[in-house]
Amino acid sequence: MKKETKLNVYANSLIGVIVIFIGLVLFNTITAKLKFKADLTEGDLFTLSEGSKKLLKDLKEEGDGSVLEIRFYLTQGEKGVPVFVSEHGRRIEDLLDQYQEYAGSNIELKKINPRRDTDEEELAVNDGIQLLNNAFYVGMAVSFLDTTEVIPFFDPAKSTTLEYDISRAIKNVLKLKEDRQAIGVMSSLNVWGGPDASNPMAMMNRGAQQPTWFFLRQLQQDFNVERLEATATEISDDIDLLLVIHPKNISDATEYAIDQFVLSGRKLIVFADPLALKDEGNNQNPQMRIPGMGGASTLSRLFTKWGVNFENSKVVADFNYRLNQRDPLSRGRIMPAYLALGKKAFNQEEIVTRDLGSIRMPYAGSFDVSNLVTGLTAKELISSSDQAKLVDGMSSQFNGEKIMDSFLTGSEDGKPTGTNKYALAVKISGKFTTAFPDGKPGSSGDEEENDEEKTTNSNHLKESESENHVCLIGDTDMLSEEHFLIQQRFLLSQNVSFVQNIVDHFGDDTLINIRSRNQDRPFTTIMDLEKEAQSKFEDKLKKLEAEQQEILQEKTKLESTGEGQNQFTLSIDPEALKDIQKKELEKRKQIREIRKELRAEIDLIQLKIKLANIVSMPALVIIAGIIFFVRKRKVTAAK
Repeated sequence: MKKETKLNVYANSLIGVIVIFIGLVLFNTITAKLKFKADLTEGDLFTLSEGSKKLLKDLKEEGDGSVLEIRFYLTQGEKGVPVFVSEHGRRIEDLLDQYQEYAGSNIELKKINPRRDTDEEELAVNDGIQLLNNAFYVGMAVSFLDTTEVIPFFDPAKSTTLEYDISRAIKNVLKLKEDRQAIGVMSSLNVWGGPDASNPMAMMNRGAQQPTWFFLRQLQQDFNVERLEATATEISDDIDLLLVIHPKNISDATEYAIDQFVLSGRKLIVFADPLALKDEGNNQNPQMRIPGMGGASTLSRLFTKWGVNFENSKVVADFNYRLNQRDPLSRGRIMPAYLALGKKAFNQEEIVTRDLGSIRMPYAGSFDVSNLVTGLTAKELISSSDQAKLVDGMSSQFNGEKIMDSFLTGSEDGKPTGTNKYALAVKISGKFTTAFPDGKPGSSGDEEENDEEKTTNSNHLKESESENHVCLIGDTDMLSEEHFLIQQRFLLSQNVSFVQNIVDHFGDDTLINIRSRNQDRPFTTIMDLEKEAQSKFEDKLKKLEAEQQEILQEKTKLESTGEGQNQFTLSIDPEALKDIQKKELEKRKQIREIRKELRAEIDLIQLKIKLANIVSMPALVIIAGIIFFVRKRKVTAAK
């Protein structure tokens, strides 16, 4: 057989490429028309969660003939619509198709294209959908009977919460507002916004008014939230769940009211704190206010009665979960007591934490539940790593480098020493007994008031009738949006999801596994490589810092004068001082060089991984093509 010429080989190759290209185009065109989809993501992030399915199943079971209507507005075919908005809209549409497919005839999905100056735009305006860039709409309205819930704008920056936002809207129209769970919030911090009671300037309308905290605004969308003063001595029977935030200097009467609330079978969530950054004390001069100066908080009588020991004078510093120096909140500082907790810190067997990916807890306290009273059990929800220690709270804000050095003091293998694992959030379960066996505190000598007290004591509860649950969290600053939210849009961690999960867990848990689906997958390989690089330079750095300390100690020489041990004078040798200062400058330079090398090493690791991700797939394709071409040439030559 006659051998093929080079021209024939090239022509055949070109024809083959064209055929493959046409085949790919036809395949994509045909499959785009089909509804078949395969979700290959970890955790099935693009598939309806069990929570959404349960919600739609409840809709089916109502079976009264009422149909839930979803009107999805997405402007298409207009010049002013950005490409990323169109792609975001298609993802929403795919998700809504899954809702309709699962619910069947119980959901009517209307897809509306509200272009400018059309009847469809009038519908969007009537439903309260927001016009963006004076060009397009992307929002949704959900109606059931006489109730309508509107999402005026689907923010592409919040694409990770799409399913939760849709399911929450559906849940809210299915449940009347007056039937929603009632939550009481008792806080010594200004979580409700408005003028700050501890700031005289704000109280005289001369200072900035504070907004309601983000977590509270989120709860208000799903529950009936009622404000309780931090000095309240009565808790309404209408409240199903109580949040107590920073119970600082709480009175016995208030603590008694909380005690009786728990014994009545209702649920309690407590945010105590050894160092609340948002509590700056009551200094009259705003310029003299220092974060955390307000003091620690605890429920001393209740904790003691339950056998819980809360460390309210020290905070947890963690060698592994310290805030990254490159994080925007750290501003390059070393902050081992500012905890940026990852998935391994969360109890994977508890529904409130098993799907969380990250939580931030600045300067958190810890709970010791090893000595719980008989009848109570505890489960740790959030824990530090086993390379953590307790440090002074106030000073930990400023001496992060010293704390990091202390982890390695006495270490021979470069690993932290003298460390433990600490519980940062726990759930206590069982039958609770009162911390006030003598009844309500504050007896009076007045006969009429004594009669009232007798009536109160006749309603005094000594023990809960059935098993109840209490959740204790060792931080309040985790509720402040400045630690987890940027520009009111971009979430840095799942702090609010954790709070909402606990609230739902103690009430209606439909939305838990939707909201807390972990879409924050850290690059663990990069983190491990960075940690390995740090350990490589750690010994050199420690040695240089120790030598620097010795030089500083030599800088001055104290000589005793006169009588007594406390009388000293400072004597300095000028020539020796020059030599010591020279050595000090040299050591500082060496330390800077070591840290520069460490940063360069970490940058190189990240660059290598990035290049590997970019080059690996094209390289595999090229290698496969070369192998295919060589084999074909051999077969052709053999003929």
